[in-house]
Amino acid sequence: MEKPPTGALRWKRTLRVAELNPHGPQPVKSPPFAMLQRNASRATDRLLTPGVVALLQALQEQFGARRLEVLRSGEARREELRNGITAPLNGTAAIRMEEWQVDPVSAGLMERRVELLGGCSRKELIDGMNSGAKSYVADLWNMTPNLPDAILRAHKNIEKAAGLRLAYVDVDGDRVRINPRSTTRLMVAPRPLHVLHGSIQGMAGPLPATFVDLAIHAVLCGEVLRQRQGGIYLYLHGVRGHEEATFAATLFSFLEDRLDLPLGTIRATVKLDNLAVVLEAEEVLHALRHHAAGLALAPQGYAADHVALFSTPDKPALPDRNHIGFNAAFLRSVSMRAISICHRRHVHAMGASAYVLPPEDRGMIRPEYLEMIADKEREALDGHDGTLVAHPGLVNAAMTEFNKSMPRAHQMDYQPEDHTTLEDLVRPPDGEITTEGIQSSIRVVIKALTTFEQNHGLIEQGGRLHDRSSVHLAMLLLWHWTQNKACYITSTGLEVHADVMKFLIRKEGEKLFANQDPDLQERARAAAQRLTAVVLAPEPPKDLMEPAPLMNMAR
Repeated sequence: MEKPPTGALRWKRTLRVAELNPHGPQPVKSPPFAMLQRNASRATDRLLTPGVVALLQALQEQFGARRLEVLRSGEARREELRNGITAPLNGTAAIRMEEWQVDPVSAGLMERRVELLGGCSRKELIDGMNSGAKSYVADLWNMTPNLPDAILRAHKNIEKAAGLRLAYVDVDGDRVRINPRSTTRLMVAPRPLHVLHGSIQGMAGPLPATFVDLAIHAVLCGEVLRQRQGGIYLYLHGVRGHEEATFAATLFSFLEDRLDLPLGTIRATVKLDNLAVVLEAEEVLHALRHHAAGLALAPQGYAADHVALFSTPDKPALPDRNHIGFNAAFLRSVSMRAISICHRRHVHAMGASAYVLPPEDRGMIRPEYLEMIADKEREALDGHDGTLVAHPGLVNAAMTEFNKSMPRAHQMDYQPEDHTTLEDLVRPPDGEITTEGIQSSIRVVIKALTTFEQNHGLIEQGGRLHDRSSVHLAMLLLWHWTQNKACYITSTGLEVHADVMKFLIRKEGEKLFANQDPDLQERARAAAQRLTAVVLAPEPPKDLMEPAPLMNMAR
C-alpha cells in the first residue's frame, strides 16, 4: 500500500473547473465565513433530512428534561469543588474498588499511537485524512465557531470525508481530495452538553448542540463509518463527572437502538479537561463501559478549570502560561493518574495535544518544538497508548517518539503505580510572571475575538495554534492577574494592577493590526475594550467565543 503523504494529496485530472464549481476555482484556504452563510440553506436542506429531524425530535422529547437536571447537578458539583470538597464520592466507592473492565474495543481501534486534532473545513479534513495519523479528530467545539451556518457546513464536510469523497479545486485549477486509500480513521468531537445550537427548521427554540451533532453524524455517517473503520468514534469535551457520562451512555444506547447498530458501535474518548472528570475518572469509565474508548489529557482545559475554581484575590498569583507546561506538577499528576486508571480498566490513555507550529523548511528549530518532542517521548515512556497533535506537520515527529518507545499497538498491559494524591491534582503551578507572558495572552485573546469566525475557530499567534480552550485559558489568566492583590512581574517587581492591565490591553489592541484594514483595526479596538471589561469584572469570565444570546441561554 502506498504510504499516505504528509500533506493534502493532489489528484490532477482533465476536468473543467466550471463543471466542478460554477463559481470559479476555489482557493487553497477554506471558504471565507461569509460564504458559509450564503451556502447555509443548501447545507440545511441536505443535512436535515426527515430521518435526522425525527431523531432530533425524539432526543429532545426523551432526554431534554434530563439534560437540564444533569447540568444542574454538574454545577452543584463544581460549587462543592470550589469550596474545597475534593474527596472521592462516597456513593461510588464500590465502583472504584471492584474489578471490572470496559467492553473491548474493535480490532480497528486497538492502535491509536498519533491522532491529529483539527477543524472541519474542507482543507483541514483533507489534510487530516491524508496526514498519516492513525485518526483525524474533527472538532466541532474547540476549532469551529458555534454558529448554525458554520456547524452545518462542518457536518456537510464531515459527511463527505466519512465516505472519502471530500475535494475542492485550488487556485491552480487542481483537484485536491482525500486519498481514496487513506487508512486514517475519522473521529468527531461534538459540542458539549451545556451548549445550544439555535433554531432548526420545524423545531422551535434553541436546541441542545450535542443532540444536533449526534443526530446528524449518526444518521448520515454512522453506517459508512461502521463499515469502513468499525465504529462511530467520538471525543467528548466538558464531561463534568459520572452523571454526565451516564447520560452520554444513555444517549449512545438510544442512538444505536434507533439506528439498528450493534451495542458499542459508538465509542467515546473523554477529555480530562476539568477537575470533576479527573476525580471521577473510574466512575466515568464505568458509566461508559459499553461505549468507552479511553481518556485523553487536556492540559489547557484543566488549567483553565483550575483558575476558574480556585483563583481568589488573596491567593498567590499563578505564573504565565509558558510556565504551565506538561511538567507542571498538577498536570503531570493527571497524566499518571489517567494511565493507571485506564490500564486497570483496559482502555486507552491518550496523551495531550501539541499545538506548537512545526519548523519551516530550512528554518531554525525553536525551543518550543524541542520541548514538544520531549513531551511526546515522556508520554510514551510513562505508558500512554497514544498522543495527539494539532498540526499535520507534527504527526511524523510524534509518531517517531512513540515508535521508539511503544513497539506494540498499545501499552494497556503496563500497570504503573499511581502515587498521586488529591493535593497533587489541585496544587497550583510555580513559575515566573513576565511582561511578555502577559502581552502574549492579550494578543491571543484580541486576535481570537477579532478573527475567530473568519479563521473557522483556530488562530496562529506566537508560534503556536490556539483553539477555544487556549483562548479561554489566556483570558482567565489575564483576569486572575488583574484581580490578584499581590501580582508582580518577577524580574522587575512591577505591580500588575487594573491600570497596568488596561494600558497593556489598549496598546496591544492598537499594535496587533496596525498595518492592516481599517475595519480590522476597529474590530481589534472593540475586542480590546471587551477584554478590558472582562478582566475588570469580579467574577471569572465565561466563554467569550460563544455568541452572547446562546451563551446566556445555555447557562
